Order: sequence, then C-alpha cells, then structure tokens
Amino acid sequence: MKERPILVAVIGYIIGILGGLYFPFSIVPCYILILAIYYSLKTSFTNQKRNRFQLLSFRRYRKYLKLIINRKVIFILIILSSISNTIVLYQNKQYENAYQEGENIQVLGVVVSQKMEKTYYNLYQIKVFDSKPFNLYIQVSKKSEELAYGDKVKVQGEYQKPSKQRNYGGYDEEQYLKTLKVVGKVKVKELEVIAHKHLSKPLQIANEVKVKIKERIETNFEEENSAILKGLLLGETSEIQEEVKEKFQVSSISHILAISGLHINYIVIGIQILFKRVIGKKKIRIFTITFLIFYCLITGFSPSIARATVMAIITIGAEIVYRKSDIGNSIAISLFIILLYNPYLILQVGLQFSYLGTIGIILFSPTILKIFNIIKLKKKRVIIEKIKEMLAVTLSAQIMVFPILVYHFNLIGVYFLLTNLLVSLVIGPIIILGFFSIGIKLFAIPVRIGLSYLRLIAQFSQLPFSKIYMATPSIIFIIFYFVILWIANQIYFIYHLNHLTPTQKRVKNIIALFRYQFRKKRKIYLKYMIILLVFIIVISLLPKKLKIYFVDVGQGDCTFIVTPKNKTILIDGGGSLTDEFDVGDKIVIPYLLDRGYTTIDYIMISHFDQDHVRWIVNGYARIQGEKCSNGKTV
Repeated sequence: MKERPILVAVIGYIIGILGGLYFPFSIVPCYILILAIYYSLKTSFTNQKRNRFQLLSFRRYRKYLKLIINRKVIFILIILSSISNTIVLYQNKQYENAYQEGENIQVLGVVVSQKMEKTYYNLYQIKVFDSKPFNLYIQVSKKSEELAYGDKVKVQGEYQKPSKQRNYGGYDEEQYLKTLKVVGKVKVKELEVIAHKHLSKPLQIANEVKVKIKERIETNFEEENSAILKGLLLGETSEIQEEVKEKFQVSSISHILAISGLHINYIVIGIQILFKRVIGKKKIRIFTITFLIFYCLITGFSPSIARATVMAIITIGAEIVYRKSDIGNSIAISLFIILLYNPYLILQVGLQFSYLGTIGIILFSPTILKIFNIIKLKKKRVIIEKIKEMLAVTLSAQIMVFPILVYHFNLIGVYFLLTNLLVSLVIGPIIILGFFSIGIKLFAIPVRIGLSYLRLIAQFSQLPFSKIYMATPSIIFIIFYFVILWIANQIYFIYHLNHLTPTQKRVKNIIALFRYQFRKKRKIYLKYMIILLVFIIVISLLPKKLKIYFVDVGQGDCTFIVTPKNKTILIDGGGSLTDEFDVGDKIVIPYLLDRGYTTIDYIMISHFDQDHVRWIVNGYARIQGEKCSNGKTV
C-alpha cells in the first residue's frame, strides 16, 4: 500500500475539527482511554490459546488491520486531531466571548465586500481591527453614502447576535457565519469613512479588475444572461433569480455556477492554446500559476476554487521541477490549507460537494468506465468513447455526493445523467469564449447562444417526475453508505485486476472462505435472517408514543403530529403576508423531511388567516393548476 502521511494528517485534522464542533470537551482524554482499552485487549488476546479455527475473530484479522492502521498512522492521527480539536475549542470560546458584547458597540474596520443590496438597507462585510480575527456585517441606511471596497470605516451602532437553529434540522445562522468568520451584524447609527483603499495593493487591483469584468458583462449581455455568466466566470450568484437557481439545482447542473476544477481546467487549456507557442513551455507554466493565483483573488478564494487552484498549482509545479505529482497528496494539501485558514469551512456545502465529487471521480470513474466498456460495439467511434467517459465522470461524482445532496437539499434530479451530458458538450467553449467576450464583443454572440442552451437544459426541471423528495438520512447511514461504497469498489478491483498484491490475494481468499462457510451453513443463516426480518416487522407494527411537534414558522402557527400508529397530521402550515418568503418551501417541507417523513396523511386548518393557511392554500392551488395569490382561497 502506498504511504500518504499528508493524507493521514488531514484525516486526523478533520477528526479533531468534527470533535470540536459537536462535543464541548477535548478529545485527548478519550484517546488516553481508547489506548488503555486497546493495550488491555491486546494483552488478553495474546495470552489466549488458539484451539480451533474461527472465521470471525479479532486475532485472525488484526494483522490485516495493521497494514492500514499501524503505529505511525495512529500517532499522526492522534497528534493532528488533538491540535485541530484544541484550535476549534479555543475559537468556539472566542466566538462566545464576541457574542456576549454589549448591544451598542463602536468598531474600526475595513470594508472587504461589495455592496449587498437589500430591500430597505445596504449590507457590507467589514474586517474588524482587533486582536480577534473576526468580521462583521454592517447594515447601512440607503440614505447614507455608499461604501467602496477597501474603505476604512468607524462604525457605531446596535449589535445583533446571529440566531441559532430555530427548528430541528433547520438553518443555523451562527454556524453558517462561522464559515465566513463573521460574528454578527451591526445596525449602523453613526458611520465615518476615515480612509480609502486601505487594503493591500494586490487585493485592491483584483477588486478593480472584478468590477470592470462585471461592468463589461452587464454591457455585453442582457440581465438574465449577464447574471448566469457572472456565476460561470466569477462565482457571483447573488444576482441570479431564485427561480432560475432552483431550476439549475433540480436539473443537477447548479455545480457549473460554482467556480471549481471544471473552470480551472478550461482556463489552463485556454492559456495553453493562446501563449504556448509564444513564450515556451516553462514560462507558460509559471504564467499559468501566476494567473490562477490572481484569478483566486478576483473570485474570492471560495473553497471549491481554492481546492482546484492548489491542486493545479501542485501539478504544474511538479512539471516545472520534473516530478510526478500525486493526486491524493494534492487533494490533502489543498484541504489542509483551507481548514488551516478556517476549520469551520468543513461545514460548507460547497466544500463538501467539491471534495467528495473529486474523490468520487478518482475512485469510481475507472471502475464505471470498465463496466461501460463491457458493452462491445462493432465499430469504435471516438464520440461514443467520449460519451462513455463523460457519463463515467458524472455518475462517479453523483454516487459520491448522493447522501450529502439528500442530507442538505432532500431531493435528487431524475434526469441528472442526461442534463450533465448535455452540459458537458458546451460548458468548455462557453467558459473560454466567455472570457474572450469581456474584451471582444463579437464573442458575445456564441456565448449568448450557449447560455440560452443552458437555460433550455434547466427546463428539464419542469418535466414530469423531474425530482424526488427524500427524507434526511442519519449520519450513521451516511458513514455506512461510504464504507459499503469503498468496500464494493475494492472488491471489484480485486476480482478484475490481473496482477494482485499479496494483501489483495489474501483478501480474495478470505472472501472465498466466507462464501464457502455461508454455503456450508446456508440453512442456519437463512433462519437467522428470517427471524431478524420478522423481528424488525413486529417492532415497526408496535404502537409508538404520540409525538407532537410545534414548528417555528415566524408569524403564524404550525403543528405536526405523529400518532401511535404512525399517521401524520399537519395542523396549519404558516404563511407570510408577502410573496418574499415561501414558508412551506423554506421551513415546513424541510422540517418534515428532516424528521424523516415524506408524506402527510391529514391536513387540518384551524382558521383561514393568511399566516396560518397561506402555504397550504397555495400548495393546493399549484396541485390543481389554479392561480392563487395574496392568500386568496381556491
């Protein structure tokens, strides 16, 4: 087995972060206890005499476990996880201390974001000049002067602590803001601009370039195409309408709106095409690394682009010094850099999708491609082989992110294979020509056609059965899913590799031994399985306790009841008085899915005030195909 100490170190670092996030105590005492138990068990197993053959025994398979988890691995895991766990626990205390500050505060900071326009105010993010490396949102009246990126400001106002999770499985603003290093919001009463362009020169230049690019895109494209192209080239999705975002998500193509390895690959390809013959191989690699770093500055160092950029720089850097890069170490190094900057980024959905999708492609695409190649065609055509490769990449990434996708969004797009195949045919030219269209307006014509094509693919979300809602899986199920997936992939390789290592041969023999033992005692095992199945069915049929949940829907009421016979009842469903926020889609449906229920047996309405019934009435109207607005009944 190839040793990757960096990968082991990152796994240990992640373990420590997760321990700090979900447990309020240090994991170091736990390690001491586990090691004590291990050595006591090791002594007892060593002293036992081996009387007879045992298929299932710790002693028999301990030597195979040592091949993966040896003393060196355990040492690295313990040290790195202890360090990261201490860091997270310390930062948790820092955040708690920041939350306990007085209501009226005065801070000095620098603006590190563009203006975020809200209905009644403008929102900015500022980096506070303090010993604590925290940021704040400042809520500024629209009547006040507009702030610019890099402005040094003195702010006085009312501090608002971020809200915690209000419902089971619901949105946790406090956890989300930690991924941005933000400790809350200040409703500004007094604002003074002390200086302009107070950030470092590279950041200021990158921001000016970004503003110019956005202006050019807005000039060359109409509003809807402009918003999508900003997402494709800059990762700016704030201007894309929620309806369009939802269509992209249901069609399983929303990943193209987040800057990732796909974009970095096409940027590298574009640079190679343009400059390779002009400045030579070595200089083009140095120029590519420089451009990628600058591009990261422009797009704001999101986790997905940081991963792709670091991996690309490592690969290109290895070529410069005539070394071969290891993709496993590249992934580990990029993730370590990101989590070293902010350990709370492990909670960010974009980071989880980016890394799991990449790992899925690395692990499973060769296996899936081999399965596809079983289908023999009379004539091998290049286009068919390319389609196979695209489908293998899409399917392998989707298999890996599937449980995380369901965990966060509770739905899967049925047509994801077809939509991703169609998108992969045009996304490269759209990205490359999109950059050209910034400087040369003539290129805007094919880009506009490409963006219309993407919007057409997004319409797959409107087809019948385009999405399936699923209950939120448990963490145990997700872990079990990944373990089974990894085992299945390893077994496939063991049975299809021509040259096996000694360890792989031993594993293959163990599998054969298990199959032999099962055939030998097949009737006994079948009896046990039937008894277990009957037991599970009986347990599921037994009456349970009556459960009553009160759902926080803001203004209004919503009660969810589960009867002893597992019937579900929803009493009222909440509903806002305006169309700005859909209580049903944003709160009630996610709550029911987080509780593990995908159907409602009975819906009861206490009275017909909009804040009690609007979501239910609008939902009924959509099902019936009738229009219903402003809370009017159907």
